[in-house]
Amino acid sequence: MGRASFEYDEVGNTFYYVLVAFYAIILFPATYLCLPGASKPEPEHVINEHECQCDGCDKKRRQKAANKPWRRTKKIITIVVLVVAWAIFAIIVKKTTEIEQTHKDYDPYQILGLDQGADEKAIKKAWRDMSKIHHPDRGGDAQFFDKIAKAHQALTDKEARENWEKYGNPDGPTATTFGIALPKWLVSKEYGLWVLAFYGLIFMIILPVSVGMWWYSSIKYSADKVLLDTTRMYYYFINRTPRMEIGRMIAVLSGSFEFSKQYNKEIQERETDDYEVPRLMKQIAGVNDKGKEQPLSQPYALKSRVLLHAYLSRLPLESQNDALEEDQSYIITRILRFVEEMVNCSQNLMNYSQHTKISIETFDNLLKLQPMFVQALWQKNSPLLQLPHITDYNLQHLRKKRVFSCHDLAVMDAETRRSVLRSLSNEEYRDVMVVLSMMPRLQIETKTVVEGEDDKHELTAGCVVTLKVTMRRSRLIDPQEAGLADQYKKYAEDGGDDELEASEAPEEAAATVEEEEVKKRKPWEKNKPKQKKKKAQGQGQKKFVKKNAPASPDTEKALKEEAKEEDDDDEKNSKASDSEDEESGASDSEKDGAAAAGGDQKDDQTDSEWEDDVANSKKSIFETKNTQTHTVHAPFFPTEKFEWWWITVAYVDKKEKSRQLLTFPQLVKTLIDEQTIDIRFAAPPHKGIYTYNLSVKSDSYMDAEYSVDFKIDVKEAKFVEIKHDDYVDEDDEAVEVSSDDDYTEDDDSDEE
Repeated sequence: MGRASFEYDEVGNTFYYVLVAFYAIILFPATYLCLPGASKPEPEHVINEHECQCDGCDKKRRQKAANKPWRRTKKIITIVVLVVAWAIFAIIVKKTTEIEQTHKDYDPYQILGLDQGADEKAIKKAWRDMSKIHHPDRGGDAQFFDKIAKAHQALTDKEARENWEKYGNPDGPTATTFGIALPKWLVSKEYGLWVLAFYGLIFMIILPVSVGMWWYSSIKYSADKVLLDTTRMYYYFINRTPRMEIGRMIAVLSGSFEFSKQYNKEIQERETDDYEVPRLMKQIAGVNDKGKEQPLSQPYALKSRVLLHAYLSRLPLESQNDALEEDQSYIITRILRFVEEMVNCSQNLMNYSQHTKISIETFDNLLKLQPMFVQALWQKNSPLLQLPHITDYNLQHLRKKRVFSCHDLAVMDAETRRSVLRSLSNEEYRDVMVVLSMMPRLQIETKTVVEGEDDKHELTAGCVVTLKVTMRRSRLIDPQEAGLADQYKKYAEDGGDDELEASEAPEEAAATVEEEEVKKRKPWEKNKPKQKKKKAQGQGQKKFVKKNAPASPDTEKALKEEAKEEDDDDEKNSKASDSEDEESGASDSEKDGAAAAGGDQKDDQTDSEWEDDVANSKKSIFETKNTQTHTVHAPFFPTEKFEWWWITVAYVDKKEKSRQLLTFPQLVKTLIDEQTIDIRFAAPPHKGIYTYNLSVKSDSYMDAEYSVDFKIDVKEAKFVEIKHDDYVDEDDEAVEVSSDDDYTEDDDSDEE
């Protein structure tokens, strides 16, 4: 049998097949990713005619519009490149389809011009006729004459015919040929050296250098794209100061190495910083160089700290060519990610360090930082300054009406609200209403269960409790009320009368009457019907309580009385449940019969619940939600911001009047209308009624904080008595019985 041989493509035909395959692998995914319709459109949560027209929002819209021409040009370039790439692909495919089949099976009948299965007489006659014509002595082609002679031999000679029928060649098996889909000129003496140099350049220089540069740059960052040196610095300062205040946190954040030219090439150090930063520093109180504390005393950290304080104080920056504004925007766009990294560092220290005990106040301060940076306000500032066109003059009138938050302003009736904000023009008042319609209002319900148990609503000591938190988002005010400015045009023209005619806003007047009737009710009368409903233990659902909402002394007193009544009701319910357990005199047989009667139904329910849990888990694993939820009104924040929420659970000790963090802050990035979050924690090891606090805080708005207190009734853990008979194997028992019988028979035989 012949040996195998390898042949390069002489004319480059087979090379087109390989080229089409690799080209298609690159072209198809690139087309899907680069087509304009492949990218998901950004959700529009605010209608165009209902957009805020304040200076900050207008500036951000103009910046976005300025980027649109480049985006349009980029899209056109992408489409042109795709069209050219597909045209090249079509040319290659056309070339491939036009390739002629060079390989043909050896057919002696075709060479002699005979039909398949011709007899031997016809074969000899055709060979003689063609030999007379193509014999070399008569001027014929010697090569073709050899083909004729070989074809005649293959059809007349027995051995040659067997070789042809078996191997396709009258001479017997030949060498197997493997084609290489590369042009032969690549290995020729003329171009071989250049091709070898090209391969060496790619695989020995460019590829190793690219992988090395990527690896060297990637090992410096964590999974959250934060420098590892910055993360180590956070660990150091958090471990050094477990109870950290907001000012100290800002100083630590300013020392992030991403703001240093040594670690980040995007940072620009200018000569003008030597006199512009100190001049700005004189206008800000409480900013110093932190002595000899490294790296907080470095010039880049001092500059970052000054720009952060100026941003939170909303101070205008005066610099040449807006250099400081560019640096400030660069810092602010990255500061939220660093706050999240500080939260993660605090969690890791709590988990893995036995000596460091982070206080719950530290986590609270960390969660307050993000809305501060989004809204450009200090914690001491009024949250009403998040609204456009609101000044200190307006705050004085709002405080007189006991309006301290955006929620208080939203629940006011339309006439009173417009009267308090009478210094604003119609357009400015419209902007305030639009922003109020963008702000969120949450309704929170909680339910505690024990997953995987038959009685999932009964909580026992030491079990894993699953807290199901259902959050429903709505707008702080109806968006249709954003168009009320036209109805108050006469009010503005008349110079600001205190009263409006009823015919101007009949719907608002009716709503005002209803709100006044609701206000006349006492707080405990509103919740009285809900208190009559008996709640299953561990299944109580409570609506949200606004944390920042101010209350009058009468209201506070009423809330205290209501809370006291709820505690009494809980104690009565617990005593009643204990008495019911003691008085239940059902016999064991009745219980067994009831269990047998309802066993199938319970199993069906358990199976269906298990299938639902599996389906939900698969759905949560394989489906990814978009983190672009609702757009946040943040005129001072450089980029577009979306609403996210922090959730924490704390244990409330009423005796010591303290809170203990039970679960670390969890960031919810996918809340649009309604979402249920599962939070798991271990139940206390002892029997009793325990109080917990669920805290939900926005990372975008300062006054969007909600607090829910819930209680769990922990029962004693059930101990199952294990009998030895339950673990006796039937086979073992049968063997024991048979051995006893054998022994008895032997004993009887002996007696006989």
